[in-house]
Amino acid sequence: MTNKIGKKTGRDKKSTEPRLLHDHIVDRTCRLADAMIRMSSWQMQEQWNLRQTDFRLLNVLDGEAPLSVNEIGRRALVDQAWVSRSLRMLEARKLVERRSDPEDSRMTRVSLTKRGREMLDEFRPWAAWSERVLLEGIDEKKLKTLLDQLESRTESLLSKLKSLPRKLPKKPPGDI
Repeated sequence: MTNKIGKKTGRDKKSTEPRLLHDHIVDRTCRLADAMIRMSSWQMQEQWNLRQTDFRLLNVLDGEAPLSVNEIGRRALVDQAWVSRSLRMLEARKLVERRSDPEDSRMTRVSLTKRGREMLDEFRPWAAWSERVLLEGIDEKKLKTLLDQLESRTESLLSKLKSLPRKLPKKPPGDI
C-alpha cells in the first residue's frame, strides 16, 4: 500500500515480511512458548522439583529405546552441555540411567528408570488438562500437523544457519 506521496506504508497484506517484528512468527512463537513455560514451570518446580528442560529430556526418553546424549539433545533442541548437566542431575535423582552401548563400548546410552516413568505418569494428567484448556475451540489435529511441519522446517533452518558465515551479510541468502 502507498500513501499520498507514493511511499510504501508497510501495510501491504500480500507481503510475507512482517510490518512489525512483533508480528514475526518466531517472535510470536517465542512469546507463546515463554508464557506456556511460565504456566507449567511452577507445577514442575513445586510438585516434582524439576526444571522445564529436565521434563523435556525425560519426555524425549519416554517410550524410547535408550538414546545417546547427542540424540537426546538433538531431539529436545537443547545445548549439549546443558543436556549433560541435566542428565547428571536426573541420574543422581535416579530418574534416568546410563549404560554402555552393547554394540559400541565407546558410546553411552541413557534411558528412563522405573522412577522416571512413574514421575512422567504422575505428570500426564496435568499435561492433558492444561492442553485441553489451552486448545479449547482449536482444531487439535490441524494444529499438531502444523507444529510437525514447523518442527521439520526448523531443523532445515538450523542447518542452513550453521552454514552461514559468523558475521551475517546485510541481506539474507536468496530463496530456498
